[in-house]
Amino acid sequence: MFEIGLIHDHPLIEWAVSQALSEAPDMRVHVLSTGYGPAEDPSGSGGPDGPRGTGGPRGSVRELPERLDVLVLDRPPERATPAEAAVTRASCVLLMPSTGHLESSCPGVSGYLSERSGPVALAAAVREAAVRSRGAEREGEAAEEDATLLSVRERQVIRMLTHGLTHDQIARRLGISRHTVDTYVKRMRSKLGLGNKAELVRAAMAYGWD
Repeated sequence: MFEIGLIHDHPLIEWAVSQALSEAPDMRVHVLSTGYGPAEDPSGSGGPDGPRGTGGPRGSVRELPERLDVLVLDRPPERATPAEAAVTRASCVLLMPSTGHLESSCPGVSGYLSERSGPVALAAAVREAAVRSRGAEREGEAAEEDATLLSVRERQVIRMLTHGLTHDQIARRLGISRHTVDTYVKRMRSKLGLGNKAELVRAAMAYGWD
């Protein structure tokens, strides 16, 4: 289940977006806004918390889940009052600015949504962002897990490899034999499932082990 946060100042748009996303069976929507309450629901069906129960729960940041897969905002995070705390819980932030106010670049924003998107397209875009954010988190966790597989000496060797040192240079710096360095490299490749030393160095650089 993807956890989606929503903050939008325009009551009708907030309600429509909440309804569109809540119709998706794999999304749970959490609405944080100073917008209208159920009595002002434009459809007459009880609003996001109405009898149909399809809208997301409305509440404060404290009531949000520990982590949001996606947070949808109508303005950049630094300018949205309730968003400041919510952004810290979001893996991905999508901006849905008012028509004609699309900003070319905004720090902290992963992508943009259009207010004119249909329900299906809107849900698909949010789902795609959620899947990407989950994938990025899993890659980070995998990198940490892989790092714990390596011994202290192996991590020393791999750092030196990423800095361009040869096996002979590493052996001299660590006071060990060239054969021992070769053994460390082969062992690390086996532990991490990598085919050759080049792949090992690329993985180390990608995961920040250098």
